[in-house]
Amino acid sequence: MRRRGASTAARGAAVGFIGMGIMGAAMSRALARAGARVVAWNRSRDKAEATRAAFERDDAEAMRANGGAIDVVDAVADVAARCEVTFAMLADPRAALEVARAYAAASGTRDGDARTYVDCSTVDGACGEATREILGENVRFLAAPVSGGWRDAAKGELLFLGGGDARAYEDGARFMDVMGAKRWLVGDSPTHAARAKLMLQIMMGNVVGALGEMHALSERAGLDSNAILEMLSHSAMGSPLTTAKGKLMADRNFAPNFQVYLQQKDLRLALNLADELDFAAPITAATNAQYLKAKSLGHANSDFAAVAAAYTGEKPDSS
Repeated sequence: MRRRGASTAARGAAVGFIGMGIMGAAMSRALARAGARVVAWNRSRDKAEATRAAFERDDAEAMRANGGAIDVVDAVADVAARCEVTFAMLADPRAALEVARAYAAASGTRDGDARTYVDCSTVDGACGEATREILGENVRFLAAPVSGGWRDAAKGELLFLGGGDARAYEDGARFMDVMGAKRWLVGDSPTHAARAKLMLQIMMGNVVGALGEMHALSERAGLDSNAILEMLSHSAMGSPLTTAKGKLMADRNFAPNFQVYLQQKDLRLALNLADELDFAAPITAATNAQYLKAKSLGHANSDFAAVAAAYTGEKPDSS
């Protein structure tokens, strides 16, 4: 459940947000709707400007009621200069480390209390530990990958899995409570958060991979795939995830909520972890191969429900 007062706790506060992809845009808009003044930066400024324009157009009522705003700035240094707390949502470890270096360089020139940096990107533990080292003593760091998609972010229903500095966790709590339904501090290391998130990604990727296999096989067998999906929804195996992704598969509607390339990246990170721990993960390895096949068919930027295409060979222009 959302904590009482979450909708007003961020009102009037300046908060940085780095990364205006599908998730970052939804998260920053949720903060602004709650009255926060979001200082936003993205590598390609046009995405940040589009997020601001969408907020001012579609969330005008909340903007008037709560006084929130999204201000787009030119550099990571501008975010660090204006905000005590900054969130980041980035695509991969390379981007996460590059932004952390820029943030550390800017924060190292400031006087006064340490800044707080919360990275919500899904990366491996090594990246999280490297980020903490890069940021150094001038920045309190929390790795806080999220479970949920952009629609969950828009509704304030994300789950935050925190690992790292306990003070950073508390500093970011009022903002996480706006964007999320629940949060955990799972350990004092970024590695704890990264590994916890990968466990959820293993389950999600495998479930949707199996769903795609079931859907494609039911069609090959001459069955009504919609009827099969309805049966599934009333069974012990049905879930909101299988219902939502099954409908996308049936409709061949792969407009992205969470893309194939991101789900496959997370499975790859999970398999790397399994190798590191000398742990066999054959189900995840097989599922990963199907996401790779979907990517090879041109579905890298499709919703990850397009893993079903790995079984049918359908390309984006024929789906």
